[in-house]
Amino acid sequence: MEFQARPFDVETVFAKAKKKQIKKLRGPDSPLYMSIWPMVYIVRVFGLAPYDFSQDRLAPSNIYLIFSATVAIFYTYIIYVVVHKSLSVKREEGYDLLRETENMKVIINYSVAMYELGLAAFTRRSFTKTWNALQDYDEDVRQLGYPRKETRTAIVAWIITVAITIIWIIVNRIGMYAFSEAWSYNMQYLLVYIGASMAVYKFVAMAFFLGQRFHHLNTMAIKNLPSTSANKTTITTISKTTILSLHNDLMMAAENLESIYSWSLLFWLGNLCLHTVSNLYFLIIYILMKPWKIAAMAVYCLSVWLLAFLFQLLLLHIACHYASSQASYLSPILIEWQVRLIKRNQECVESSLQFLNRRLNFSAGGCFYVNLPLLRSIAATLTTYLVILLQFKK
Repeated sequence: MEFQARPFDVETVFAKAKKKQIKKLRGPDSPLYMSIWPMVYIVRVFGLAPYDFSQDRLAPSNIYLIFSATVAIFYTYIIYVVVHKSLSVKREEGYDLLRETENMKVIINYSVAMYELGLAAFTRRSFTKTWNALQDYDEDVRQLGYPRKETRTAIVAWIITVAITIIWIIVNRIGMYAFSEAWSYNMQYLLVYIGASMAVYKFVAMAFFLGQRFHHLNTMAIKNLPSTSANKTTITTISKTTILSLHNDLMMAAENLESIYSWSLLFWLGNLCLHTVSNLYFLIIYILMKPWKIAAMAVYCLSVWLLAFLFQLLLLHIACHYASSQASYLSPILIEWQVRLIKRNQECVESSLQFLNRRLNFSAGGCFYVNLPLLRSIAATLTTYLVILLQFKK
């Protein structure tokens, strides 16, 4: 009996070995980054993402920090041109108050945008810790057999991106016709506002990502609750200790994000509320006290601006409320876990009191917490100030 030697193909052996390796979905290859990478590049162009991947970890980048410095210089040039031209151009009768108010709002918005550029530059290391914590969580749950799918994240991200783009395009087109401005000048005026809104959307995205992972962890905990029957044993793939460890990691990441953007939340809310009540005031003035043919384009322009500010306000409150509520939802799950262990006559020493006391809240400079009930309070306060403003007819 003769034995024939089989040819040894090195490429085939390496190809099979590569297939057997477990692919690490981290860094730029992670499902989260793959679902939002176009938005990351947009934020980076506006100087708000001075980070880059080093192997599979997000790290501060000095190269992309150049974008932040360039954008800061560009914003300063824009604000000089806009204010100088606004003061030198004579508008139609009845637009003087609008011009003075717009100049004040532009300067305030410029200050907020510059603060966000500085914040992105000086808190690069802290921000990367939060992102890497999200990445580590995704890798841990994937190894536990509960991988996350980012299809919904990609859909929501694209819907919000398209909606934002449409809103700003409409603002640009109507503003050109309403105030007889050239496209280049109107775009310069808008770029500072778009840059400030990019910082809001960046925070909203991170808060939403944290809320998604808290929700995912809560679902995992519910699926692994022990059986209530003493005779029936339920096989749980994830222990309570693992769930507590994952929750603690997410809480540290969320608390780090809250500490970074605490003052930003206060500035964003102040800026957006100022623009909202101002636009509402002029809308009512031009609708009730001006001839419709003269004020029609101004009304359309102010209406779209109002929509842009309200959209940012709504997203801020929804994202903060969603992340906070999902982070706090693990406490009743852990209490139910302990109750079931007690019914099965198993010793249960750990207490969930620390989770009842440790709650995630996004504070606006230590003044108040940002959540959906706050949005109702803001609406009531703005209505009161609007009524007061309308008493002073110009």
